Amino acid sequence: MKYILLFVVLFGWATGRLSAQDLEYGVELDTTYMMIGDQQHLRLKVVSDRGLMVRFPLLKDTVVEGVEIIEGPVRDSVKGKDGKWLFEESYVITAFDTGVYVVPSLMLTVENEDYNNVLRTEPVAFVVNTYKVDEQQGNYDIVSPLHTPVNFAEILPWILGIGGVLLLVGLIVWYIVWKKKNKPLFAAEKKVYVPPYVAAMNGLNRLKEEKLWQAGRVKEYYTRLTDIVRQYMSEELDIPAMEQTSYETVRALEHNVSVDASDVEQVAEMLRSADFVKFAKSMPLPDENVRNMDVAYDFLRHTDERLKSQREEKKEEE
Repeated sequence: MKYILLFVVLFGWATGRLSAQDLEYGVELDTTYMMIGDQQHLRLKVVSDRGLMVRFPLLKDTVVEGVEIIEGPVRDSVKGKDGKWLFEESYVITAFDTGVYVVPSLMLTVENEDYNNVLRTEPVAFVVNTYKVDEQQGNYDIVSPLHTPVNFAEILPWILGIGGVLLLVGLIVWYIVWKKKNKPLFAAEKKVYVPPYVAAMNGLNRLKEEKLWQAGRVKEYYTRLTDIVRQYMSEELDIPAMEQTSYETVRALEHNVSVDASDVEQVAEMLRSADFVKFAKSMPLPDENVRNMDVAYDFLRHTDERLKSQREEKKEEE
């Protein structure tokens, strides 16, 4: 066991940090020795002198056979006092059998304006041990529960329960009274339908009037801009763009017959610029900010025209 522990400690230390260009990355554990059933954190880290887009591997139920994932992933990014960015994704793991477990090499993808790299971490090992049981000690009684005075925390659930029942009875009586008067329980609100194209154009007009990027609020400007366009795609083109990545959204647009190929290219460039602003803290030039707004307007106009034309053709065929 001593030799195994020495191997694991050296193995974990050697793979704690690796460097490539201006990056440091790797896998870390809270400890290289744990008892069976205990829990610890498995962390994937990337440290960089500048902002990046980092894609971590998605681990589901297990890391390797015998090592289960209890919680995660939890993702975070923070800029340290030294000016470096830390990107981290952590899991809570456990093991229910003894032995030496090795977290295999994992693939990380990092991207910024200059390059796109795929990195692989080094394996990290840890030991899981069990408790010793004295088989000759024999059976012994379990300690009886300790009786303590009743406190307010124990009474509180009863108070809340009785109060909830009384409130429910009051609501039922109130409903019966309203029912006898033949009046609606709640006044129905009239919903005014706004076509997706009109809603999107109104959103762009408001965004343009607010002049966010001129006031230095560039990230908010691109977040609002892309949300307006994505919402239009969801409502008018049946593309779940609000839940998709930029790559997935562009692929969906390429297969949509209502969108012109030239508009797909322009929207893809706009989404790429927005991602660099939101995730890599890029600062586009003023003319690029104006051009991306124009791209959004053109995409809405051209797509609306194609949709109207397709609907008219369908009516003529019918």
